Amino acid sequence: MSVVEWSSRLVRARRTPSWDRLGLLFLGVHIGIILYVAFGWTAASREALFAYLLILPSIVLQWVLNGGVSLVNNIENLARGRSWNDPDNGFEGTFFQVFLKQLGIPATQAQITFILCALMLMFWVAAMSRMILIIPPPV
Repeated sequence: MSVVEWSSRLVRARRTPSWDRLGLLFLGVHIGIILYVAFGWTAASREALFAYLLILPSIVLQWVLNGGVSLVNNIENLARGRSWNDPDNGFEGTFFQVFLKQLGIPATQAQITFILCALMLMFWVAAMSRMILIIPPPV
């Protein structure tokens, strides 16, 4: 990613995005995905854990390959009739930066990416461990 893209993200993270119904809908989708990533490893069935083990790396991969931008942001841009990557979307690539800024926690995008990837790796290992430990009932 170029220096220009990172600096434009920094400027966008400093702005407060406007809230409308569509923005709130996609915020809810983001929060739902975050909750699934954070708590999916606690599922009680092997099938649910297996699905989690497949979905979690897919989420990480799309995020890394899309330059730190969630597909949810890109879909919001398209729903608003904009291009796939929209510099006017205040959350594009800065969702956690904006959220942490609201809490008064300064963090760079690199720090956020490192922490989130480390957390998702820990969640993945926890889910794999739980799936291995679940003994299916005899048939």
